[in-house]
Amino acid sequence: MDTSLTDLTHDDYTVACICPMGIELAPVRAMLDIVHPALPTKRDVNSYTLGRMGVHNVVIAVMPEIGNSKAATVATQLLNDFRSIRFGLLVGIGGGVPCEGEADIRLGDVVVSKPTSTFGGVVQFDMGKIHPNGKFERTGTLKKPPAVLMANVHKLEAEHRVMGSQIMTYLSEMLNKYPMMEDEYSFPGADQDQLFEADYNHEGGKTCRKCDPDRTVERTRRKRATPRIHYGTIGSANEVIKDAQTRDKLREDLGILCVEMEAAGLMDEFSCLVIRGICDYADSHKNKMWQPYAAATAAAYAKELLSIIPAQEIVKTAKAADAFEKSKEQDRLLSLLPRDERAAFNSYDNQHDHLCLPDTRVDVLKEIEEWADSSGGRCIFWLKGMAGTGKSTIARTIARKCHNENRLGASFFFSSRSGGDLAHAGKFFTTLTWQLAKSSIAVRSAICDAIGKCSDISGQALRDQWEQLIVKPLSQLSDDTFRSPLVLVVDALDECHGENDIRVLLQLMGEARLLRTVQLRILITSRPENYIRHSFNQIPATAYQDFVLHNVSSLVIDKDISTFFRHYLNIIREERGFPPGWPGDQTIERLVQSASGLFIWAATACRFIENGGLFTEKRLSLILKGNPSVKGPEAKLNEIYSAILTNVVHEEYDEMEKEELYELLKATLGTVVTLFSSLPTVSLEKVLQIPQQDIYQTLDDLHSVLEVPKNMHQPIRLHHPSFRDFLLDKQRCDEHFWVDEKKAHGAITASCLRIMSLTLKRDICDLRSASTLTSEVDSSRVEKCLSVDLQYACRYWVQHLGRSEASIVNDSQVYEFLQDHFLHWLEALSLIEKISEAVNTIAELATYLSTLQNSIDAHLYDFVRDAKRFILKSRSVIELAPLQVYNSALVFTPTKSIVKNLFLNQAPSWIKRMPAVEDKWGALLQTLDNHTRSVYSVAFSPDGRLFATTSSDNTVRVWDPKTGAPQGTFEGHSDVVRAVAFSPNGQVLASGSSDKTIKLWDPRLGTLFYTLEGHSDWIRSVIFSPDGQILVSASSDKTIKMWDLNTNQLSRTIEGHSDWVKAVVYSPDGRLLASASSKAVWLWDPRTGMSSGILEGHSDWVRAVTFSPDGQLLASASCDKTVRLWDVKTRTLRGILEGHSEWVRSVAFSPDGQTLASASTDKTIKLWNAQTRALCNTLEGHEGWIRGISFSPDSQLLVSASSDSTIKLWDPTRRTDNTFDPRSALEPHSDGIWAVAHSSDGQYLASASFDTTVKIWDIKTGVLHKTLQGHSSSVWAVAFSPDCQLLASSSADKTVKLWDPKEGTLIKTLEGHSATVWTVSFSPDGRFFVSASEDTTLRLWNPITKEALQVLWLPVDQRPTCLSVLNNAIVIGYMSGRLTFIELDTVALLDHDESSGQTAAVSPQFQMETAQSRALKRKQQNL
Repeated sequence: MDTSLTDLTHDDYTVACICPMGIELAPVRAMLDIVHPALPTKRDVNSYTLGRMGVHNVVIAVMPEIGNSKAATVATQLLNDFRSIRFGLLVGIGGGVPCEGEADIRLGDVVVSKPTSTFGGVVQFDMGKIHPNGKFERTGTLKKPPAVLMANVHKLEAEHRVMGSQIMTYLSEMLNKYPMMEDEYSFPGADQDQLFEADYNHEGGKTCRKCDPDRTVERTRRKRATPRIHYGTIGSANEVIKDAQTRDKLREDLGILCVEMEAAGLMDEFSCLVIRGICDYADSHKNKMWQPYAAATAAAYAKELLSIIPAQEIVKTAKAADAFEKSKEQDRLLSLLPRDERAAFNSYDNQHDHLCLPDTRVDVLKEIEEWADSSGGRCIFWLKGMAGTGKSTIARTIARKCHNENRLGASFFFSSRSGGDLAHAGKFFTTLTWQLAKSSIAVRSAICDAIGKCSDISGQALRDQWEQLIVKPLSQLSDDTFRSPLVLVVDALDECHGENDIRVLLQLMGEARLLRTVQLRILITSRPENYIRHSFNQIPATAYQDFVLHNVSSLVIDKDISTFFRHYLNIIREERGFPPGWPGDQTIERLVQSASGLFIWAATACRFIENGGLFTEKRLSLILKGNPSVKGPEAKLNEIYSAILTNVVHEEYDEMEKEELYELLKATLGTVVTLFSSLPTVSLEKVLQIPQQDIYQTLDDLHSVLEVPKNMHQPIRLHHPSFRDFLLDKQRCDEHFWVDEKKAHGAITASCLRIMSLTLKRDICDLRSASTLTSEVDSSRVEKCLSVDLQYACRYWVQHLGRSEASIVNDSQVYEFLQDHFLHWLEALSLIEKISEAVNTIAELATYLSTLQNSIDAHLYDFVRDAKRFILKSRSVIELAPLQVYNSALVFTPTKSIVKNLFLNQAPSWIKRMPAVEDKWGALLQTLDNHTRSVYSVAFSPDGRLFATTSSDNTVRVWDPKTGAPQGTFEGHSDVVRAVAFSPNGQVLASGSSDKTIKLWDPRLGTLFYTLEGHSDWIRSVIFSPDGQILVSASSDKTIKMWDLNTNQLSRTIEGHSDWVKAVVYSPDGRLLASASSKAVWLWDPRTGMSSGILEGHSDWVRAVTFSPDGQLLASASCDKTVRLWDVKTRTLRGILEGHSEWVRSVAFSPDGQTLASASTDKTIKLWNAQTRALCNTLEGHEGWIRGISFSPDSQLLVSASSDSTIKLWDPTRRTDNTFDPRSALEPHSDGIWAVAHSSDGQYLASASFDTTVKIWDIKTGVLHKTLQGHSSSVWAVAFSPDCQLLASSSADKTVKLWDPKEGTLIKTLEGHSATVWTVSFSPDGRFFVSASEDTTLRLWNPITKEALQVLWLPVDQRPTCLSVLNNAIVIGYMSGRLTFIELDTVALLDHDESSGQTAAVSPQFQMETAQSRALKRKQQNL
C-alpha cells in the first residue's frame, strides 16, 4: 500500500457512495482502483470503505437495513464524519418499469435519475396509501442532483451515443481482478429475462418454473448483451412493490422508469445521483437471480461517470454538509409556520374530488388559461357563481393543470364543512407560504430568510404575514426565476368565516399587481355575496377580471352536465354489468333537465345511484320520479335531498323503528351540520354517546351527500354546504329530517361539558415541570393526551352555548364545570396553542349570561367576570408555560379573586406565604409591552374595535382592545412617531413623526395610502375634521397645516404661534380649532385660518388640549402641573384641577362627557368628575412618564401610553382602593457600576459594571484582588454565598455565573433565562439562591448541584429590579418602589425533584376532598 495513504484525513474525501446492501457494496468496492486504510470516526454508527476511484477519493457506506429512513440516518452520519463530501451516488438495484414503445427496460440495464419538468429525478410516493384498484397518492418530490453531476451525466450520455458505454469493460476488469465474484456477478443470460403480463400473477416457488411461458410479453431479442442506460424519474417508497398493475399505474401517472426504497430518504438529506441496476420488474414474479449482476452494472456506470469528472470541478462544488445544514435549518424555519395541509388541491383529503371532464367547461377554462398565460394580464381572476355551479371543480382543474406545468405556486381550498383552519383566514398566508417554498430553491431560501428575521410572524396581522412571507421574498427573486406567471388558486372564499378578514385578504391579494420580479396570477372562486362584491369594488378595476358562472348559456351548461352524466353512469354501468347503452339518451336528457344547471345536483345524483348496490336502478327511478311541477335550482336541490333522506328509511320498518331512525338521523346529522369543525366517527361517538358502528351504519346510505370514511379517525364532511342549508331550513326540509339548530347546539354544548368534565385534569400531558414551555411540548404528545373531541370541546363549547336556546343548558352545569375545571381548561388551551381564544370565549360567555338577566345564578355571573380578569392578567404567562396557570397566575392574582380563592389549594406547595398583591381587582386590566421604546400617543377607532399607538421605535402599532392582541405593525417612518388619529369613518389612520412627515394608512391592512410632506420640523399632533375631509397637523415649526384629503394637498397653513405647537384639536361641530403653544391655548376659525382668541393663565408650557363631547368646555394640560377648564363660548376660566406633582402631558374627556382624565410625568393618571371637577380616582402602575391617554367610544376603557415602553388598559369605572404592603423602595444607580456586594467575613467587596466585568476588592486595603471576565454584556448584580466560597453574578447576556472569589476562576455558567438577568441573591443558609430576569421569571437554583430547582413567572407589569432572600422569604423590588414578599417552604422546595412530578401530581384523596369541599361550598351558596 502507498505510504502516502497514511497521511489522508477525513477532509481528503469528496465523493460518497451509499449502497443499500452487501450484495451492492461488493461490486462498488471492487471498482476501487486503490483501497485506503480506515479512519477513526466520532461515532461507530456507519461502516465505511475508503479508496480511490479514478482521481477521486471515495467513501463507501453500506446501510444496516433497506428503507428511506435508514438511508437518511446513514447520510446524516456520513456528512458529520466526512465534512468535505461534495455529492453522493446511491448505487444499487431496483425494479424496472418497462413500457412498450417508450422504455425498453431489460434486466441488467441501468436507470439513472434525471430531472424532468415535473420532478427532480426522484419522486416519493406513499405505499401505505395504495388502494386495491391501484390508485395511490403521491406525497412529495425530492431535490435535484447537483449541477456538476448533471452536466457530466449529460456528457456521458452523449459519449455513449457515439462510442457506447464502458460498462462491459469495467465488469470484465472486476471479474479478472476478483475471480471469486465470477459465479455470482456474471451475466445470467438473456433467456432468464422474462417479463410476464401485468394481470398474470406468480404461480409460487422461488423461481418462475411453474409460471406459464405463454403469459410472457413478446419482446425483440437484443443483438448485444451490453446493458443499456436509461435516464428519467425513479420512484421511491418505504415498501417493496410486487404488483405489476400498481407498477404500471405509477408509470402512467408519474412516468417513472424504476422503483426502489432508499432514494427518498437519502435525497431528503443531501442531493445525490441515483444509479440503479434493474434486477426485476416490480411484480409478483420477482426473485434474486439478477440482483448481483444488476448491482455490478450500476457500480460500473458509477465508475465510468466518475472517470470523466475532473477533480478540480468537484473541489469547486459546495460541500454537501454545508448544504445539508442549510437545508435542515430551512426545514426548521418552515416548520415554524402553522399550516393546514388539507388546504392544497391535491391533499389526501381532496384526492377523490372531481376534475372537469374533457370537452366540458371549455369556454371558462380557456378564458382562465389565457388569463394565466398572459404576460400583462390582471393579477386576479374572480370566478363567481351560485352554489352548486361547479366553481370548485373548475378551480381544481386549473390547479392540476398548473401543477403539472410546474407553475402552481400554491392553492388554498376553503371549506366551512371541514371547519377548523379551512374555515378561517388564520393559517391562509402561512399555508400558502409553506407551499410556495417548494416551488423553487430561490423562493424557499428567500422565505426562510424572512422567517428567520421574524420568527413570530405567524402570530402577526394578515398584512404583516402577506408582506413578510410572500411579497418581500418574491420581490427579492431575479427576473428569470419564473419565466411564466406563477399561479395561486383560492377556492370558496365565501366559506372563510369573518367578512372583515375576507376584505383584508382581497385587498392584500390585489397588491400582487405591484410585484415586478414575479407575475403572480391569483384565481379566486366564491359565491357572489354582497360583502365580497363590495370588497372587490375597493380594489382597482385594473387589478382583476371576473366571470359569472351562472350566466353561462343554459345550452352550454346542459351539454356539460350531459357529458358528466354519460361519463359517470357509464362507469356505474361497467361496475354493475348493465347492458351497453344503459340508461339511455332519454333518461340522461331527463336527468339533465332535473339538474337545472346545477353540477352539485348531478354529482349528488350520481353518488346516490352509485351507492345503491343491488338497488341502483331503483334509485335511478326514484330520482326520475321527481315532480315535474318543481322548478328552479333550489327547488330541485330540495327534491333530490328529500329523496335521498327518504330512501334511508325503508318501507319495511314498522312505525316505532321509523321514529327511532328519524331521531337517530336528526341527532347525527344535526351534530354533523352544526359543528364548527368536522369531527371523525371516533369523536362523534363521544359527542353523541352512540357506538361508532351505529353512527357509521346510520350514515352509510348517505354517501351521496356526506363523505363518510371507512377509517373511523378521519372526519365526516358534507360534500356541499347546500345540504346543511337544506337541513336547517324548516320551509325546505321535511319535519322528520329538519334539524332544529338551537336544540342541536344545546345538545353539543352538553356533550362538550361532559367530555371536558370527564377528561380534563391537572398536568394532562404529564409535563411534571412547571417550567416546561408550550413550545417544548411535542405535538404528538398533545394529540395523544388531548383527543380531537376534547380539543374541539375546549375551543367551541361557549360558541355552541351562545347559539342554543337559553333553557337547554342548565347554568348549574356551566358553573360546576368552571368551578372544577377552569384552570384545567386554560392549561388545555395553552397546550393546543389557543389560549388567546380564552379571552374571547369568556367574554362571549359573559355576554351570553347577561342576556339571560335574572334567570341565572348570580354566583356564576360573578365567577365569569372574575375569570375574565384572571385571563387578561395572566394570558401571556399561561401562553408561554401551561402549568404556570397553577403557579404564577394564582400567586399574583388579587387576594379576594373568586378564582384564586377557589383554586388556592392548587398553588405551589413550595411557597409558604404568598406575596402581597392587590386586595381585589383594580382598574388596571392589561399591560402590553410589544413596543421596544417609549410609547408617545394612543387613539381609538370610532367603532372601538381597534386602538393605535406610536413610539420612538419609529412604528405605529394597532391592537385589539378586547384581548390586547396585536393586529399589525406599520413601518415607514424614519424617526419617532409622536401622534396618531383615526378618521371619523375609521378607514384612515394618520401618524405624525419627527421625520417631518404625516403618513396615511389603512388601519386594518397596514397599507400606506399617502405621505404628506410640508412641515420643516417635528410633527407633534394630528387630528381629522369631524366630516373627515380635512386633516390638521401641528408642528415644532410653529405652524398648523390643513390638508385636503380628497386631493392629499396642503390647503392652508396657519401661522402666528411664537413657539412650537404641541397639540391641535377640532371642536365637535368642526367650527373651531384649538392649539397648544408656549403657555397659552390658541383658538382658530378653520374655515378662514384666522385667530379666534387666546386663552392665557398657565404658568408653564401647555402640552395638550381637548374639547368636551358637547363642545362647551375646553381642557388644557400644562407643565405647571395643572389642568385648566375653559368655557368655550365666553372664553373664560371655569376651573383649575390640581393634584399632579409633575408636568401634565395629556388630557381627555370620556365620550359620555362624565369623566376627564389627565396623565402626568408623575407616572399617574387622574380621573376627575367633569361636572363637579372633583377627583374621582388616581391610576398608578406605569414606571415612566405617561405621554398619552385615550378613552374607548363607549367610555368603558382607557388606554395609556408611557415612556416605560408599555401600554396599559384600564377600567375607568373601577375605583382603585387597593393598598400594598408599605415597604421601602430601591433607587437605581446613576453611574457605570450597577451593584456592589460584600462577603460575610468582611474580606472582599465585589462590584458589577457595564464594562462586562466583575471586580473583587480587598476591603481592608482597598487593593484590587481579581478581575473576573467572562460575561459578554453588562453585569447587573453580584452576591456572595454565606460561606464566602461562591460569588454569583448576573448579566444582560442572559446568564448567571458562579465564581471562586479567592482564585478568581469560573466554576459554572447557568443558563435558562431568555433575557437580561437583573439580580441574584443567596438564601441565608446558602442552600439555594435566586435569580430574577427581564424574561419575567424567578429561577431558584441549587448551589451544590448547580441545577435549577423551580421557576416562577412574574406578571408582565411586575419586572424585578432587585431581590433578596431573608429567613426563607424572597423579597422582590420594583422600579416603582414597590416590594413583594414570597415566603418559601424550604423543605418542600429542596426535597422537590422535578422528575418526580410532585408539583403536578394530585392524589385521589386530595381530588376527592377538593370535590367535596366545592360541593359543600355550592350547597352553602344555594342556601
